[in-house]
Amino acid sequence: MVDLVANNSTNPGKLRIAIVGTGLVGSAALLALSGLQDVEVVGFEKSPVPREAGAWISLTVTGQLVLTKLISPEKINEIVYRPPDRAVYVTRHWRTGEDLVRQYSSEHIKEDFIQARTHRWPLLKLLMDHHPKDAVQYGKQVAAVRNSDVGAKLEFANGETTPDFDLVVAADGIYSGIRRQYWPDHQVQFKGAVAYRNVFHKSRVAHIKELHDDSSSWRRDGEVVFLSELGLDQYGVVIIKTEEPEYAATLRWERSISQEGLNRLRDHYKDWDPVISKVLDTVEEIQAYPLDSGPWLRELTRDDRVVFIGDASHPTAGAYGAGAAMGFGDAWALYRSLELTRRRGRGRRETAGYDLHKALQVFQQTRAPFLLRVEQQMALDRDTASYVAEAAGDEDEWKRRFKESGASIRWLQEHDVELEVLKAVSTVGVWKI
Repeated sequence: MVDLVANNSTNPGKLRIAIVGTGLVGSAALLALSGLQDVEVVGFEKSPVPREAGAWISLTVTGQLVLTKLISPEKINEIVYRPPDRAVYVTRHWRTGEDLVRQYSSEHIKEDFIQARTHRWPLLKLLMDHHPKDAVQYGKQVAAVRNSDVGAKLEFANGETTPDFDLVVAADGIYSGIRRQYWPDHQVQFKGAVAYRNVFHKSRVAHIKELHDDSSSWRRDGEVVFLSELGLDQYGVVIIKTEEPEYAATLRWERSISQEGLNRLRDHYKDWDPVISKVLDTVEEIQAYPLDSGPWLRELTRDDRVVFIGDASHPTAGAYGAGAAMGFGDAWALYRSLELTRRRGRGRRETAGYDLHKALQVFQQTRAPFLLRVEQQMALDRDTASYVAEAAGDEDEWKRRFKESGASIRWLQEHDVELEVLKAVSTVGVWKI
């Protein structure tokens, strides 16, 4: 592929799209947008090579519905784990392991789309395997977007710039530099908890007879322990633990915590369900990720040139385990918004038949209301958690309140992105296709 930094030629016959950040969400966007007619899509990644980073993720029904539009279900099924009884998560009492709440995928959902678990790296590799050849340029840290009447250039940290792009997709994550450029007052800050996590071969825990064959979460007053098989013979542990900012700061750049830190975790959870201690005793190392969050965007586009997706748009670590799936929904909504507002005839404001103003209107109307509802639900759940925690001294009352508060979030996990795009298209009033 021609190095766009070194070659200043442009292709006026195609819509030129730059994707900043090629993690899971950026890679899904690159794959989707490359399927449009008359486009040239280039990804820019600051890492010098693809990174084998991250632990496990939940693949919601929504996430899988999007991914299977890009990759065959058979390929996805090769890397995921689904519990045998269609349960999304089994929520357990922190001390006894008692089954408190079971969430299920809807009965009408086909087997290929029941909510699943997988490891980030195999999923990222699967997406990259389907990218157009040489579609990503590595070692390119984007410092800023420079808009003009004719397009948007990317400026890199080393001072180099690209030719003009028609559209820039900011998929550069929770610490998005492009988001900070447009909203310098939006600060991402520590939210009071640290995620401790690791993925390892499931043979390490095969001797634990009490281990469940589902995806389980044990909860106590804001703290959560997740245990689940992940597919590809992998097993995962994630612990969300409240920590003081000073201690979290010592973990921020270390990632793999010390043996002393691991023993500290084991000691903290020794009074929880014994199966947790048995799993932690097998763990040789664990990584720490202080959880940060910032204000979610209300306006998802700027200047008819820049659009924000994934954590660059909704910067919260750990939103119902659905952050990646929401990002996949963003990517699909952007693809369909462009596709459904394109026509063969070209007007003065159009490139290759695309009217970015209308397309980004459709995208905004598709995603903004849904994301606002998710953010509002998170606020409600914080209030509910406080209500449950007030009964910590009375175990029966605590369980009653916990079960009472276990509202379904199927509306999030099974959100129909395609339907919402079509509704937005009818609202915006585009031409007849």
